[in-house]
Amino acid sequence: MIENTKIELIPTGNTPQKIETSIAEFNEPLSNLLKHVGLPTDNVLQPIEERRKVIFSLESALEVLPYEDREKAYYLSKFTVAITVGLFDGALAFLWDETIKALRQLIIKFDLEYFYSVAGELASRYKKLNGEEDLAAISDYDLLDICKRIGLINDVNFKRLEYVNYFRNHASSAHPNDNPISGIDMLNFLENCLKYAITAEPDISVVNIKRLLDNIRKNVIPNTDYQPIGKDIAKQPQERIDDLLLTLFGTYCSPDQEQTILDNIGGICPFIWDSATEQTKYKIGAKFGLYRVNGDVKRKDSTQKFLEIVNGEGYKDEDSLAAELIEKLENLKSVHFEWNNFYNEYSHAVSIDKSLGNKGIPTAARKVFVKVVCLCYAGNGKGYREGVDERAVSYYEKFIKFFKVPEVVDFLNLFADSEFTTNLNKSKPDNRMRDIAKALKNTTTDVHINKALDVIINFPLKALGNVSGDTRFKEPMKYVK
Repeated sequence: MIENTKIELIPTGNTPQKIETSIAEFNEPLSNLLKHVGLPTDNVLQPIEERRKVIFSLESALEVLPYEDREKAYYLSKFTVAITVGLFDGALAFLWDETIKALRQLIIKFDLEYFYSVAGELASRYKKLNGEEDLAAISDYDLLDICKRIGLINDVNFKRLEYVNYFRNHASSAHPNDNPISGIDMLNFLENCLKYAITAEPDISVVNIKRLLDNIRKNVIPNTDYQPIGKDIAKQPQERIDDLLLTLFGTYCSPDQEQTILDNIGGICPFIWDSATEQTKYKIGAKFGLYRVNGDVKRKDSTQKFLEIVNGEGYKDEDSLAAELIEKLENLKSVHFEWNNFYNEYSHAVSIDKSLGNKGIPTAARKVFVKVVCLCYAGNGKGYREGVDERAVSYYEKFIKFFKVPEVVDFLNLFADSEFTTNLNKSKPDNRMRDIAKALKNTTTDVHINKALDVIINFPLKALGNVSGDTRFKEPMKYVK
C-alpha cells in the first residue's frame, strides 16, 4: 500500500538509486489511476531516469535565486512538482510563466515609458499601451526582443531565452504537441531562465540610458552637456541608438509637452541623429506625411521643427504611404515571430498589398520592406508545411518581384543581421532563401551583385547564417553599394 511506503526525494550525497526507487513508488499508483479511469499512460509521464537528472541537480540550479525570492516563486514550486511526477511539458509552461513574470517586473523597475515607446515602434498594435497591466498584451517573443533592444538582456542571452520560448511553444503543455523533452533539456531551460531573466540585472550602459531619460524629463540640461551626451550615446549598440532617437522624437511630438523637455531633446538629438541609421532617419521623416494627411497639425509641425533642428529635412516624406507601410510591415514581422504565425500572416500580407498597389516601394520603407518580406517568405522551418503561412506566399512572391537593384543590395546586407539569419540553420528556410537569391539574379547584370548571389546559392547547406563572414562573399560585397 502506498501509505506504508517511505518516499524520499531529497538528495543526500550520491543516492541516485534511492531517488529512482522513491519516484517509482508513487509512479505506479499514478499509472494505475490513469488506467482505472480509462485514460492513456503511454508517452504521458517522463522516464524515472530523466526525472532523477533534474531532481539531483535542482538544488544547485536554484542557488542563483536568493531564499527570499524562492519563497514567492510559486511557479517554480509547480515546476518542481511537475518534474517529479514526470510532466515535463507542464513544468516547462510553469517555468516560462515565471520567466515572463520576472521580465515584466524588470521592465517596470527600469523604465515602463521607454519600453512602451520601443514596443510602439516595433508594432503599431502596441502604441496605446501604457500601464503595468498592459504588459500582458505584449507577445512573449516581442517582450524578449524589446528587452534585448533596450539592453535588459544581451544578444547571447536573448538567443538562450528565445530557444526556451521555442520549446515552450512547440513542446510544452501550452499547446498540443507530441515533442519530447529530456531531463538535460529541462536543466538547461531552468538554468537559462534563472540566470538570464529571473535574476537578471541591466548592465551599467543601460542604467545610463535610464538616467538620461529621467534627467530629460525632470531637469534643465546645460547646453555644454549636449555634445558629451551625444558622444556617450554613440557608444551604445546601433539598435539602442535608433530606439532612443525614436523615443525622443515621439516625446518631442507629444501634444502639450513641457518646454524644458522640448529644449533638452532639441539640444541632444542633433548629436544622436548623426549616429542613427538611414532607415531610422527615413522612418522619422515619413511621419510628416502621415500626420499631414491625418490632419494632426500639432504633430506635423513638431516633426517639421524636429527635422529642422537635426538638419534632416531631406528625409521628409510628403506622402503618408511610407509611414503607413512601415507600420503594417512591423505588425507583420511581430506576428511572424508568434507561435501561430502560419495562420495570421495572411491578413497582414493582404493589407500591405492594398497599401502598395502598383506604386513601387517608397524609399523610406525600403529596407524594412525587404527584410520583413524575405524573412516571412523564408519562414521559420517549423510545422509540417513549408514553414510559412502558405496563403501569404503568393503575396510575398509578388512583393519580391518589385525588387530592383537597391532592394537586392539590401537583401545581401541582411545576411549580417542576426535576427534575419536566425532560422537559416533549418532546411526549409535555407532552401527558400536560396530560391530568393536565384530569382534576384534576373534583376541586375552587375557582376559583383550576381557573384554575391551565387555565393548564397552555392553555400554549404544550412550554413547561410555564416555567409556574411566568408571571404567568398565579403570580396564582391566590397564593390556593392
